[in-house]
Amino acid sequence: MSVVDSKLASGDGQPIPGHFQMLITKAEDRYLVGFPDGTLLGEANALLEEALESIEKQRHRVDLEAFAPIRPIRETIYRATKEKEAVVRVNINIYGPSSVTQEIGSILSSKKIYLQRPDYIKPGMSYENPHVLKLGNFQHSFHSQEVDLRTEQQPESEVAKAEAFQKTIDTIYSSLTRGQTLAGLEGDDRLKTQLLTHQKQALHFMSQRENGPIPEKFRLWVPSEQDGRPCQRHVITNNASLAEYSETGGGILADEMGMGKSLSILALILRTLGDGHKWASEHDTMLDNGSSHYKSRRRSRATLVIASSDLMINEWFQEMKIHFEAQIWGALRTVKYHGTNRESNIDTLAESDIVVTTYHTLYMDSQRGKNPLRDIEWYRLVLDEAHIIRRLSTVFYRTVAELKARSRWCLTGTPIQNRLEDIGSLFAFIRIIPFNNPSNFRKYISVPFDEGGKRRDLAIERFTRLLDSLCLRRTKDLLHLPEQHSRVRKLEFSAEERMQYEQTKKIMLRAAKNQVGGFDQKSTLGLFQVQLQLRILCNHGTFQQPFSWNRRKMHLLDEREAMEASSGRDGEVTCSACKQTMPLLGAGSMFRRFDEHCRHVLCSECMEESMPEANPGVVTNCPLCSSLWKITSRSANSTFLQQEDGRYFRAQGRSSKIQALMEDVRVDIWSTKSIIFSCWTHTLDLIGSALGQLNITFRRIDGECPTAKREKILDEFAHDPSLRVLIMTTGTGAVGLNLATANRVFLVEPQWNPSVENQAIARALRLGQEQAVQVTRYVVNGTVEQDMRSLQDRKLKMAHMAWE
Repeated sequence: MSVVDSKLASGDGQPIPGHFQMLITKAEDRYLVGFPDGTLLGEANALLEEALESIEKQRHRVDLEAFAPIRPIRETIYRATKEKEAVVRVNINIYGPSSVTQEIGSILSSKKIYLQRPDYIKPGMSYENPHVLKLGNFQHSFHSQEVDLRTEQQPESEVAKAEAFQKTIDTIYSSLTRGQTLAGLEGDDRLKTQLLTHQKQALHFMSQRENGPIPEKFRLWVPSEQDGRPCQRHVITNNASLAEYSETGGGILADEMGMGKSLSILALILRTLGDGHKWASEHDTMLDNGSSHYKSRRRSRATLVIASSDLMINEWFQEMKIHFEAQIWGALRTVKYHGTNRESNIDTLAESDIVVTTYHTLYMDSQRGKNPLRDIEWYRLVLDEAHIIRRLSTVFYRTVAELKARSRWCLTGTPIQNRLEDIGSLFAFIRIIPFNNPSNFRKYISVPFDEGGKRRDLAIERFTRLLDSLCLRRTKDLLHLPEQHSRVRKLEFSAEERMQYEQTKKIMLRAAKNQVGGFDQKSTLGLFQVQLQLRILCNHGTFQQPFSWNRRKMHLLDEREAMEASSGRDGEVTCSACKQTMPLLGAGSMFRRFDEHCRHVLCSECMEESMPEANPGVVTNCPLCSSLWKITSRSANSTFLQQEDGRYFRAQGRSSKIQALMEDVRVDIWSTKSIIFSCWTHTLDLIGSALGQLNITFRRIDGECPTAKREKILDEFAHDPSLRVLIMTTGTGAVGLNLATANRVFLVEPQWNPSVENQAIARALRLGQEQAVQVTRYVVNGTVEQDMRSLQDRKLKMAHMAWE
């Protein structure tokens, strides 16, 4: 399986994104699915083998190709422990002469196999499905269909499933009662900030989960008898045990974003400083008495915090400085375990009070075989943005799971994103018996949940009980934050903009219809690229050069940024050097790309190793490839129209959207602070130029902005009264940043994934916000943006996040 996994990991450049193209061969009476080099993935199931055997007996000449979904198969490989769990689904396309279409269809349907619309068709092939019911004059030929720009990115059934899943999760959240039973604990006297009621309750919950006693209502092991002997019985699995379980050891704090989870953890750290010293000294006493039980790991009183990026390390230190009294802040031993010169002495690390590092740093240490953090048993281990480890197959999960600690905590505003197993991995991490074994979570909860009916009802009952015991989740409704006022500016193109839009649409739809079925990014065109060109025209207007196939390469950056934005929280990118996967959202400080024409990506750790000693902090060209392209620097006040030399933008033009944005930004500019979001760096170029022409001072943060510069900009935006505007790419403003200084948010373009926009807005609408937040969205009438808005309305309604 490790061989298969490594081959799947190299599946770039495939006809269907996220899938690996496979071959189907026959060996004796078995049909095998394998890689082009002959490595086998598996064999077809019995029904399919019978159908293919019947087709062969009829001497029908057909060709078969398979497309294996990479992510689900890699997850299955990691978790499968027995044969029946090693089952995966693949897409199989059948090619043959049209004269045998109906016969092939009959053979397949006799085996209860029905053909679906394919995700990919070989160039030059026509498509006909014998299982599609044809009525009247309706045409179902693949090539004859008009390209519909409103086509959703996922089938209706998938949307319906997602809607039902989200509704179920919301119902479960609303039925939790743990928060109502918590009286709350006051923060330590050394804590400068007064805790809010919900933070006092969080402190109470964490104290119970770390040291007990666990209230009887929320215990998972209850007294029972077996064969006349007293035992403990698990309320969910019904398994009995003669051993006693205290049920302490950590949990999940899953309050929504912006509710001050980090302050709750810091309050817990201060409250338990003495307990940590006592716990560590017990270990030293055992060693002095000759005990060797714990000699494998040095015990530390410290709390180890694992942050999502180097930027968030600094955010944690800022939080400490803000919330701790000066005397205790000066006395605490804190360590920033990050960077090339990070502390490696185990004694120094173990004798600290708080150590903060990143997932990436831990992973890189484990790759080098030298990880001092793994050689210490920590008093407390805290995962910030813990949903990063939601998949057990990731190296991040395996890296943090190796760490040893007395208590383990997960902080996340999104414990469940697309499936129940997202939180199952968190239960496994905090080692809650018997759900420290992920297969038990699948057996008792996720599998019956997926089966539906009464089995789903039972799974929901079990899951609610488990969640109420181990997890505390509240919504921002408790904060009574200032209101969010939302508006949509509906704009009209000028005559020139409309003409260019319609001309581009005509050119690209014709090309898409002629090339449908081909998705090679370098040579062919798909629906995504059609939408992309029309969407950027909505932003750039006639500044945008007329579409030309010769300029196709110049839009690779636009395509990449749009795809990353649409993927939202689920999107990932892989470091070209160390092969580590990283989340896309908020990852601007976690990795860097060098140029729109270079496909290499380097994580922050590999970046540091690539920095020239003579000029640390500066990497000009990609260290992994030759300097094939001239890199254009985009500074905040650059005259980019001249720098781009007219290649991407025209020197003169008009954008109705940018003009409307400038009009809105200028209103009450000296009594407000504004953030402008776009997923495209080219759009930020245009916005920056427009702001410069109006003599409006601004700062810019995008994926190329180094951590130190980003920190400086954020600090300046928070404290400099002359700086009123910040422009950002959507992803860099989506995770971890506290932008409560801003009270106006401008979203330049709609996204296919509305959660991306809401994540960005949440940066401003959070604890500490004292003003009402005005959110303005821009939509150009009669364009693809209008269709996107309609789709967003459906998705937002589904997620109970409607704008109006």
